[in-house]
Amino acid sequence: MFFSTLVKIRAVSPKGKLRTVRENAQGHTHALALAADGAIWGDQSAYDSADGSYHEAIWRMLPDGSLTFRYGPRKGTERGIGLLRDRHGCAWHADQAAPGGAMLVHRKCLGRPVERMFGSARDDSAYKPVLVADLGGTALASDGSFIFRDRGTIRRIAPDGKATVLARGLAAEYFGIALEPDGAVLVAEHSKRRVVAVSPGRRTQVVATSPAPWGPTGLTWDKGALYLLEASDHRPGTPDQMRVRRIGADGTDKVLATAPLSPG
Repeated sequence: MFFSTLVKIRAVSPKGKLRTVRENAQGHTHALALAADGAIWGDQSAYDSADGSYHEAIWRMLPDGSLTFRYGPRKGTERGIGLLRDRHGCAWHADQAAPGGAMLVHRKCLGRPVERMFGSARDDSAYKPVLVADLGGTALASDGSFIFRDRGTIRRIAPDGKATVLARGLAAEYFGIALEPDGAVLVAEHSKRRVVAVSPGRRTQVVATSPAPWGPTGLTWDKGALYLLEASDHRPGTPDQMRVRRIGADGTDKVLATAPLSPG
């Protein structure tokens, strides 16, 4: 499993061996995506205090460690530029029209104008893209649908653009989601220290809990095991920590690694 502590990209093995695969002094990485070929895709965000803007980039690192920038670094980004790409090579991006405002989702396919997939034309006209990382948890389903978190609501956009609601009433947060093999959506509720599974027509089911001072922020499946990325509660004077847990199909529950958050 790979995870970011902002400046460092870490890898942890199923046995708990922790190593640093990249250290980025030029900015922070908030999101990662693992491609089918084993390459790691990540964002790079650097704040410019002179004018309050950001330099944004997307990088790709192959299993041999070689790294190339596939977008940027550049100040200001384009609609639809994001880490997640569907089987047609189209990029998806979820963000707010303005801080605290309505959600917008764009899809950008090579050789075609960017498409607004969710949100109003009015909100879109006022939208100024800032970050390439999605706001909140997002996932692509096997049928090409885009699943995203809109505060306490989980929404699905089909490839043809039809939007539906999968679940409501969750913690109004923007932490990670993942898809189970049966199509249920796993949602990290950091404030409630738990992971829940939601799907249409079924009751919300708690599948994992985190003991204080930890709360889940990200999650993924691998070979039947659930991997949780957890963050410690922020307390002044106490270093912020990240840790990775593995919950096996047989019920085994093990903390694989703990690492300090590296704000740079």
